[in-house]
Amino acid sequence: MATKNPGKNRLSQSKAPIHVKRKRMRARLITNDPNLQNIRTVTVRVGDEVEILRGDFGNPNSTKSDSKGKRLGQSRGRAGLKSKVNRVDTSSGRIFVDGLTITTADGKEEAIPIHPSNLVVTALYEGDPVRIKQLIERGGVQE
Repeated sequence: MATKNPGKNRLSQSKAPIHVKRKRMRARLITNDPNLQNIRTVTVRVGDEVEILRGDFGNPNSTKSDSKGKRLGQSRGRAGLKSKVNRVDTSSGRIFVDGLTITTADGKEEAIPIHPSNLVVTALYEGDPVRIKQLIERGGVQE
C-alpha cells in the first residue's frame, strides 16, 4: 500500500486484476482439525462448507414478521445457514451458496450474492489434496 488516500485505495481495489481479486476473497476458517489450528483465513472455493454469520437477504422479515428480527433478539434473514459454496464470482467479489435464493417478481428463483467477510468456512473441500497440503504447511504444525 503506497497511499493512505481512501479513494485511491478503493480505486486500486476495484481495478485490480482478477487473479489478485480472487486471492482477496478470504473468509475465517473454524475447524477442529489440529493440523489447521494455526490457519486463520482461507481463500473460499467451490465445494467448501460455509456458515453465514451476517446479512439481510432481500426482505428478511417477510416470512414471519413476529418471530424473526433484530428487534426481537434473533438473527435477521437467514444468518446461521450452513451450506456448500455453489459459485464464486471474482469480478464482483461475491459468493453464491446452495439454498440461498430469493424469488423475483416474475416467479424465478435467483441466487443471492454474499460478501466473504459475512461467512465462516467450517469444512474445506476434500477434492484438492494439494490445497490441503499447502494449508498444513502454512500452518506450521510440527509433528
